Amino acid sequence: MSTGEEEVDVASPLNTTGTNEGARNAAQPTVSSQPVASTTRTANTQPSGPNTAPPGPTPSPAVEVRVPPEATRAAPAPTAAPAPTAAPAPAPRPRGPARPPDSRPVGPTRMPGPVRGTPRPNPRPGPLVYKIRRVSALRRYCVPVTTAILVLASLAVIGILIKVVLDNYYFFCSKSFKFIPLDKWCDGTSDCSSNEDELRCVQRVDYSNSSLVRLTDANSAVQIFSFGRWSSICYDGFDAARAKAVCAQLGYSSNPTFGFVSASGINGPFGTVRVVNSGVEVDPISGTCPSGNVVSISCIACGANREKQRIIGGQDTTIEHSPWQVSLQYMGQHSCGGSILTPRIILSAAHCFQKNEQQVDKWRVQVGVSSLTYLFALPVDKIFIHILYSLDQKLYDIAILKLKSDLKLSASIQPICLPGYDINLPDNAPLEVTGWGHTVEGGASLSSTLQKVNLNLVSSNVCNQQYFGQIRDNMVCAGRITGGADTCQGDSGGPLVYLGESSRWVQVGVVSWGDGCGRPGKVGVYTRISSFSSWIYGLMKSEL
Repeated sequence: MSTGEEEVDVASPLNTTGTNEGARNAAQPTVSSQPVASTTRTANTQPSGPNTAPPGPTPSPAVEVRVPPEATRAAPAPTAAPAPTAAPAPAPRPRGPARPPDSRPVGPTRMPGPVRGTPRPNPRPGPLVYKIRRVSALRRYCVPVTTAILVLASLAVIGILIKVVLDNYYFFCSKSFKFIPLDKWCDGTSDCSSNEDELRCVQRVDYSNSSLVRLTDANSAVQIFSFGRWSSICYDGFDAARAKAVCAQLGYSSNPTFGFVSASGINGPFGTVRVVNSGVEVDPISGTCPSGNVVSISCIACGANREKQRIIGGQDTTIEHSPWQVSLQYMGQHSCGGSILTPRIILSAAHCFQKNEQQVDKWRVQVGVSSLTYLFALPVDKIFIHILYSLDQKLYDIAILKLKSDLKLSASIQPICLPGYDINLPDNAPLEVTGWGHTVEGGASLSSTLQKVNLNLVSSNVCNQQYFGQIRDNMVCAGRITGGADTCQGDSGGPLVYLGESSRWVQVGVVSWGDGCGRPGKVGVYTRISSFSSWIYGLMKSEL
């Protein structure tokens, strides 16, 4: 023991431990106290001495003990029970005899724990903490994503608005990357590099003498131009391959149907068809056909008659009654009518395409609807007008539109039949015209529902008296002398049809011009289709 060892009361029986026991308990504070009467702890029993363990978490009173420095270095103080004042441990003593377990003093050898039954603190977050974390995750991910979506949507709307403004006022030259005013688009002068602004415009063409095949009005008998004359085709040896080749010369790509009619009453010459790379040729024969029959052909199913009874005066109708009727729309607005000739070819009037409305990409075609609508209108690929068209003199008022894709034919989408080259309508023949035009002269709005009106053929002599000699051979007049039934603005380009003896509707005219709408003594003037059969067939063949 060092010279600094403190004195200990050895008279107490609680301090009669050996050297080893003292060394083992060096880290424990040693207190000087009287022996206790009992070692049993009872919750309601008062302590009998100063060394009795207090009930519950109440700490034992601190006892001042002096410990030599050597003992402090030998055994560090326990960290589990911090004391107000660090007491040094007593110096090691020689180990004495072991004492019974019950002879150990009852005292606090470690810090007391919580009272039994008291729940320990739960380190896990409760429901409130979980909700807070969940809201934080929503704010972390959903708010930025929503913000990004809103920003992108705003940019898209702004882009669409800018495009609409530019499309309405400017044409973009993609090759030279510049904008030109819209009135310089399709004005006949190149303002973009590579003539870009003049490529997608209405074209003036002449195909009047390019068709080598024609059909008669009676029974659709085939005639082919060869050796400077038109020859009727004998039914002898005629087959489906020859029929398809003949219809291809007229611009039809569908599978045709054919039959025969008697050659009696038909003036020659006659011949048989031979298919060549360029189309068809005629092998002439002397005399009449050996079978006595000539070929009758129908290149496309057209002019289906679904309603024979007619309604007098302008009335609402359905597209199923006139499934060939279409609406030509410029920049989303109805401008003219038209009629379906093939799944890709539309017939209309040349005056529908004014000088400032020659841009092909601005035009759309609406098909298969009774009520006028602008949704899902079809884009146009090309527009052709007759090369000799004159707005001032109203001559050659005919146009062809080619769609970018074929129509899907149905009960509300059907082609109209073209007349034979030699059609001859009887006097006062009953005719019908349809359209969405104004129902009164000077009306402020178009008709929202398809209208039809029944008219009668007016002779060219009577019509010329009304229009002071302006009627030409390629025009036809129809209406009522007393007025009250006529076409009007918005009906231009629409079909004037006739229910022929074959019970098929045939288009005999295109709505062209007139003085007012439904005025007495001023009937409507139409483009005569039979005068332009060769032009129509030649153009259809070139675009097949």
